[in-house]
Amino acid sequence: MPSKTPSNNKDRRGVWYVIAREARLVLRLLMDKRVPWYLKLLPIGSVFYVLWPADLIPLNPLDDAALVSAAFYFFLELCPPEVVEEHRQNMKGVIAGKWFDPAPYEQVPEQTASHDKEA
Repeated sequence: MPSKTPSNNKDRRGVWYVIAREARLVLRLLMDKRVPWYLKLLPIGSVFYVLWPADLIPLNPLDDAALVSAAFYFFLELCPPEVVEEHRQNMKGVIAGKWFDPAPYEQVPEQTASHDKEA
């Protein structure tokens, strides 16, 4: 009998993390003026389709999820690559070409030697 390995919560959390990260990236790109307006219709239209009360493709709820994920995917693929990469780097907190080591700039408070003289 094959042994089942327990499911790892980290794997599940990773999928939801990726979904949230990509949704955040799409929102950032929707606000960017360098992305053409007609490309912005893809994610906006897909979300509008999900919220619309009439289901044009009445298969099941998974077709709505597939439509939204496909629209987000094509939106990210059709956006200017340099803009997408800039937003990905900004979301990581890393700005390409602007890295510096903060250690030399940190001030370490100097201790006074007065307590040594009293002893």
